[in-house]
Amino acid sequence: MKQRLRAAAPVVWAAGAVVLTGTVGYVLIEHASVFDALYMTVITVSTIGFREVFPLSTAGRTFTMLLAVAGVGIMLYAVSVVAAIIVETDLRRMFGLRKEHRMIDKLSNHMIVCGAGRTGHAILEILQSRREPFVAIEKKEESCRRLEESGILAVHGDATHEDTLRAAGIERASTLIAALADDAHNVYTILLARQLNPSIRIIARAAEEGSEDQLRLAGADKVVNPYRIGAMRIAYTALKPTVIDFLDASLPGTGGELELAEIKVDAKSRLAGGTLAGANVRQRFGIIVVALRRGEQSIFNPAPDIRIEPGDVLVALGPTEGVEKLEMASE
Repeated sequence: MKQRLRAAAPVVWAAGAVVLTGTVGYVLIEHASVFDALYMTVITVSTIGFREVFPLSTAGRTFTMLLAVAGVGIMLYAVSVVAAIIVETDLRRMFGLRKEHRMIDKLSNHMIVCGAGRTGHAILEILQSRREPFVAIEKKEESCRRLEESGILAVHGDATHEDTLRAAGIERASTLIAALADDAHNVYTILLARQLNPSIRIIARAAEEGSEDQLRLAGADKVVNPYRIGAMRIAYTALKPTVIDFLDASLPGTGGELELAEIKVDAKSRLAGGTLAGANVRQRFGIIVVALRRGEQSIFNPAPDIRIEPGDVLVALGPTEGVEKLEMASE
């Protein structure tokens, strides 16, 4: 859109120059007031053809003929260029929305992020960098348009409305992240999402201190308070800087040599049914399994003889390449 407007700028400037030239010309030739000269210029170049505002001399008539011949063509071309940009933009957006709706309809087990404010936008950037399937819901049209231009599937609407959640594929989604501006809207979104998809995993951002209990009662599985986490991060950076540096280096997308990842073991995986020692993940992939989650139970530093069952989630630490190989082996 911006590129097309830049391309049309010379034409618009030319149209403005015609109006300015006509106004100045009538003021100098006929000694008309600025408003009368502007009015005479506009009705001439727009081909409206009302009566003359003031009597024209021979010089004035000659100037009018020249203005009409030169200016009308430029003005008509400028109007057509601007109109074409508007129509083309609307058509592109209409067909773009249809394409996005078709892409959303094909998604399943995806994530839905409600709200594209500061927190929501940061979440979207991480999900996009990890190439996770997701859809954003944003109420502000301009913000929604920016998301679409950056290649993010977005639904323009209110996340507290059933139609908006359905448009984002709530029935097929695996996770919903409620990151709206206030907790009241987050609560309503959670209640509605839980009703439309009882099995969906819901993560909520607490916008206000002390609202965690209300969000959990509404149906959120996890509640994150970014202000408290930020405060803890600052405090522990001061108290235990080496530990924080290590965690930063192990988080995905930070560009560190190590990656801390969770890997779900599929029923058809070669890892299922064996032990950690038998899987030999440390020697094969250079990976350390620091924890194993089975249902609601978390086992930290699991023993080498523990048996890996289908559905287990391994929390592994190691080089990114090794993590990717382990992920392929777990499928």
